[in-house]
Amino acid sequence: MHALHKAGLKASQLEKVQQFIAFTSVSDKEAIRRLRKTNWSLETAVNSFFDANGKEALFVSKETCDVRQLHSIFEKYKDDDQDIIGIDGTMQFCEDLGLEPTQIEFLVLSHHLGSERMAEFTQSGFVEGWLKLRCDTLDKMKNAISTFRQWMDDDEAHFKEIYLYAFKFGKQAGQKSLSLEAAVELWRLLLQGRFEHLDLWIKFIEEQHGKAISRDTWNLLLDFSKQADTELSNHDAEGAWPVLIDEFVEYARAQPK
Repeated sequence: MHALHKAGLKASQLEKVQQFIAFTSVSDKEAIRRLRKTNWSLETAVNSFFDANGKEALFVSKETCDVRQLHSIFEKYKDDDQDIIGIDGTMQFCEDLGLEPTQIEFLVLSHHLGSERMAEFTQSGFVEGWLKLRCDTLDKMKNAISTFRQWMDDDEAHFKEIYLYAFKFGKQAGQKSLSLEAAVELWRLLLQGRFEHLDLWIKFIEEQHGKAISRDTWNLLLDFSKQADTELSNHDAEGAWPVLIDEFVEYARAQPK
């Protein structure tokens, strides 16, 4: 911040530099360069940056979202000692949104706000995510969240994004695999009504496997859930399935009818 003051910027320009950095994670010098190039138009500079980097433009204009309002909301919930919304802030944020952290909507929201760890949100992820969702008030956020479930039902590609993200969302920091307990909880949340053999799969996993779940197994179970018929007669044991899925098919076929 001291370096920015030395650059001789006005207070309004300093604010735009900070916002640009929050959206893009570039250096102070690069943020100033890009904003000067656009005559200090934050909207134009941010959109130009994301267009140049092959990302979706954010269109951060006053007509769509009040960026300062989003920063104010973030400040309300962030930790006192670090620039993130941690567990306590997340719980309060959820309460104010009328959202339970155990709901599938919280998982979807975490994905859109770029959360790398459960119940933790960075300022850049929070602001950028809500900008893309065009929300700058709690009421708008509540309305957006109410559409998440239908959005996944209507858009299979979006559901797959959420499913794949859930592995990262659920695993503990520093761990490569997802704990069995977390995997079961997330499968019940995501695949209920989508995977005919879900209950039997969970019974098999808990009784026969009893260990953490690898990313490969997690990812490919979604494909398996879409292909498996009622009798599992169409399963190709020579296909590129994880061993655990092949073992499940054998287990399922051996069950009493």
